[in-house]
Amino acid sequence: MKTAKFFICKQPVSDCFVFISPGSCREVCSVSRSGVKMRAFTLSALLLTWAALASAAPTDNTEAPTEPAGPEECTQGVNCLLPDCLCGSVYHPGDLDLSEVPQFVVLSFDDAVTVSNFPFYEGFKNLLNPNGCRITMTFFASHAYTNYSLVNELHRLGHEIALHSVTHKSDVQNYWRPANKSVWVSEMSDLRKIIVHNAKIPEEDIKGWRAPFLEVGGDEMYSAMEELGLEYDCSWPTLKYTNWYGSKPYGALWPYTLDYPSIQDCQLGRCPESSYKGLWVAPMVDLNDNVGEACAMLDTCRSMDDELLNNADAIEYFLKRNFDLNYKKNRAPFGLYAHHAWFYENEIDGSTARMDGYLRFLQYLATKPDVYVVSMNRVLEWMKNPVPVTQLDSAAAFSCNVFDPETDCPDVNNYQFDASHNLPDSISTMTMASCAKPMPKYYPWLHNPYGNETIA
Repeated sequence: MKTAKFFICKQPVSDCFVFISPGSCREVCSVSRSGVKMRAFTLSALLLTWAALASAAPTDNTEAPTEPAGPEECTQGVNCLLPDCLCGSVYHPGDLDLSEVPQFVVLSFDDAVTVSNFPFYEGFKNLLNPNGCRITMTFFASHAYTNYSLVNELHRLGHEIALHSVTHKSDVQNYWRPANKSVWVSEMSDLRKIIVHNAKIPEEDIKGWRAPFLEVGGDEMYSAMEELGLEYDCSWPTLKYTNWYGSKPYGALWPYTLDYPSIQDCQLGRCPESSYKGLWVAPMVDLNDNVGEACAMLDTCRSMDDELLNNADAIEYFLKRNFDLNYKKNRAPFGLYAHHAWFYENEIDGSTARMDGYLRFLQYLATKPDVYVVSMNRVLEWMKNPVPVTQLDSAAAFSCNVFDPETDCPDVNNYQFDASHNLPDSISTMTMASCAKPMPKYYPWLHNPYGNETIA
């Protein structure tokens, strides 16, 4: 007897409901009479048999040819369960009203942490979240020129340190794009060893990765992350899943795991085709710049008359415009991703417009009781166990000590390296500040993270 599969949504919803995908009952949109509210439900499914089909079944048991089964679809609450698995979606996890969902803002900075940019980062330490804890940021650190005593200090102040490669080679076409798994493993693993040793950061605290130039490395990159036990990638931009693109925007994409094939559009590099259980993707949701184009990082956002270069009011408005659209729509994490150099692009003219506009925007966020500026690892802790914004105080990831912990890097060691220390070809001298002793025999680098060996 042939059967047809039907799914009944057991959870009642008021006024109206819409199936997101036929037959899955995965999520519905609930609209109340008092106003429009979006709410995501995790729904159970009931399989029914339509007995009437039995009479129409062929008597000779001849079956029509069938296509090979495709990848299994991710269905939250059925074959994908928190805290280990979350389907890609524009809806928040958990049975919460949108008004109960905290709006997370993620500030991240790429590349080396140096004596030149550290005062800029330190300048945010007096900005507080609604629970009285300091805002936290994510630093995707690369190796060359990084001052590891300052990396240690950022971590001590509660910020997240993540990985951005040892070499950060500029040759995307010939190095990053064709990179195999062993290249990605070395770039990730060796940098993690360098940071752990020189900045005295526990290995388990280093959870995230961003590919140089956002050159997503396909299954080779994600299998390397899986092998190394990294928790998330934040290299993958999305234009399709934003709150502004197109006449009927899909909505901004929330973080999700790669247990099942991704729904995300692939803009740069090579996106994964395989599945990676428990490995999170933190999508880089594109901003809408002042010429109506998409930009994943602030560095690439453009304007008509350079107002995003030298007009603090315009910069503040640009950031507010993008934020408010996200805040009033689906409250997916709102990311502002940048390089420190972006803030000083017009320094030759003495302009502080970008820094001033950015700071005013952060002060604007501080007026909202349900907005939290936190590092990406903290966002993912909430994703695994979503609670109302009123309960964030009791969540360990968002709590803080009354006093900062004492430094475990009281003595900074400034090591000088020259050509005799196996420096990379493009560098003749290098200073590296480290929390570790003794000075390594050679400059730490790819395939030589502790500087013990000559790699000439």
